[in-house]
Amino acid sequence: MYRLRTVQLQDRGSLVRQKIGVIFRHAILALWCLTTLYPVVWVLQNAFRDNTQIYGNPFALPNPVILKNFPQAFSGVHLAVTLTNSVIYSAATVIITILLSAMAAFYLAKIARGNLLYVYFILGIMIPIQAILIPIFISMRNIGLLNTRVGIIIVYVVTNLSISIFILTGFMQKGVPNDLLEAVIDGCGPVAVFFRVAFPISQAGIVTAATLVFLGIWNEFLFALTMLSAPLLRTLNLSVFMLRNQYSTDQGLMAAGIVILITPAILIYIVFQEQVVKGLTAGAIKG
Repeated sequence: MYRLRTVQLQDRGSLVRQKIGVIFRHAILALWCLTTLYPVVWVLQNAFRDNTQIYGNPFALPNPVILKNFPQAFSGVHLAVTLTNSVIYSAATVIITILLSAMAAFYLAKIARGNLLYVYFILGIMIPIQAILIPIFISMRNIGLLNTRVGIIIVYVVTNLSISIFILTGFMQKGVPNDLLEAVIDGCGPVAVFFRVAFPISQAGIVTAATLVFLGIWNEFLFALTMLSAPLLRTLNLSVFMLRNQYSTDQGLMAAGIVILITPAILIYIVFQEQVVKGLTAGAIKG
C-alpha cells in the first residue's frame, strides 16, 4: 500500500512538471509571437494616422482615421510599374535559380558525392553581400548590363544559388531514394532521370527554396538601389524608400507604402508555409 501511494505521488509530480513545462513553453511562444507581430500591427495602425498623431502618441490608435495615405502611396510608388517590375524580377529569379540549383544539387547529391564543388558553392553563403557589391557593380557596368532588367536578374540569380543548392542538396541526399534512381536509370541518361524522377520527387524541397528565394528578392533593397536608377525599372521596395523627403518624412505615408510592400510577401508565405516546413524537415526524416 505504501509503495502504491509512492508511485501515485511520483506520477502526480511528473504530471505537474509536464503541465508546468507546457505552460512555460506556451508563455515563451506567446511572448515571441507578440514581439514579432506587434511591429506589423504598429505599422498598420500608423498607415491610418498622420505625423501629428504619430509624434504626439506613437502607440495610440488612429483618431481620427486618415484614409488619404493609401491613395497617395499608390500614386507615389507608381504601383502599376513598380509592382510589375518586382513580380518580373522575383518570378524570373525563382524560375532560373531553382532550375539551376536543382540540377546542381542532383549532381552533387547523387552523381558526384563528396565533390569539393559542393564546398565551393556553400562558401557563397558566408560571403556578405556588401563585400561583393562594388565588384558586381563594376562588372555589370563593364559588360553593359547596369540599369537593365537582365542585369539585375542575373545578380539576383547568382546571389541566391548558394542557399538554394544547400537546401536542395540536403533534401535530395535523403529525400530521393537511390533504389528508385537505379531502377529507372537503365535506358535513361542523367538528364532524363533528373526531370522524370528526381525533380518531381523533390517538390517539397523545391517549394521551400523557391519561397525563400522569392521572399529574399521581394525584400531586396541594396542591389536595386545601386544598379537601378531608371524610374521605370525600380522595384516596389525601392519606390517605397523614395517616398521619403530630403528634410522631412510623412510617416503615415511611409507606413502605408510599407503595408503595400509587405502584403504580397505575407500572402505568399501563408499559402506556402506548410510546404516550407515540410521541405525543411523532409531531408532529415527520410532515409
